Amino acid sequence: MKRREILRKLNKAGFVRAEGANHTRMTHPDGRWTAIGRHTEIPTGTVCAIERQTGVKLLP
Repeated sequence: MKRREILRKLNKAGFVRAEGANHTRMTHPDGRWTAIGRHTEIPTGTVCAIERQTGVKLLP
């Protein structure tokens, strides 16, 4: 899945972006957060982990 698409969906769900050196940290006001690496394509297993951490459905 494309990194850009993940960031867009998390943004729409209320997550705020914070840029780090190697990862982008997405934080929600209620305390949920996840880190997304700087790769164009994010592997399916990683996308599933991001879904579990954030509670946002990303995969179709």
